[in-house]
Amino acid sequence: MSSRLMKLQLNLERGHIATVFSCYAPSLAAAQEEKEQFHDQLSHAANTVPFKHQLFVLVDFNARVGQYFKLWDKVLGRHGIGNENANG
Repeated sequence: MSSRLMKLQLNLERGHIATVFSCYAPSLAAAQEEKEQFHDQLSHAANTVPFKHQLFVLVDFNARVGQYFKLWDKVLGRHGIGNENANG
């Protein structure tokens, strides 16, 4: 799809389909326009996946999420460091 976004569609048993996106977001130093373009492209790509497909998104968002694990209880573990950055 682009140098930062790849799509893989897998045909599973009994007619089920899984769609997998592998993404590499622009770094913190990238221009805001480049970041917005990436997020728009990812959003558009995800919105085109049919509802009945299983969707998996594997992303390196180049973000630092900090250590406030209570906010992201089922997402972030207890081993973060520092504070969230602008990409966080």
